[in-house]
Amino acid sequence: MSYVQGEVWWGPAPHKSDPAYRPWLIVSDSSHPFGSVESIVVGMTTQQHPEGIPVPDDAWIQGGSKTRAYISPWYVTTIKERDLDDQQGLLSQSLVREAIESLHQYMPAPDG
Repeated sequence: MSYVQGEVWWGPAPHKSDPAYRPWLIVSDSSHPFGSVESIVVGMTTQQHPEGIPVPDDAWIQGGSKTRAYISPWYVTTIKERDLDDQQGLLSQSLVREAIESLHQYMPAPDG
């Protein structure tokens, strides 16, 4: 199954001392070389951080969050789709675009 850019799924959170799950926003699209088995994702949280992107209620096209959610565009990883197990929803393309543009700010191309 291929997941869709903008979907939010629950999956394992790496680098935690105890097993933990968190919501992940899928930012890759069908051009990902292994798109049928994995996705590039950014983390989401309910904790407000200075560079976090707030998710307004009307940005949820499907599903939603009972608690204010924030996208953490600096928290990026690749996750196997078999490890995603519960869809939380789908976010608007404009918010996904903002998250991707913010992610790019953390990895500028070198000069020259």
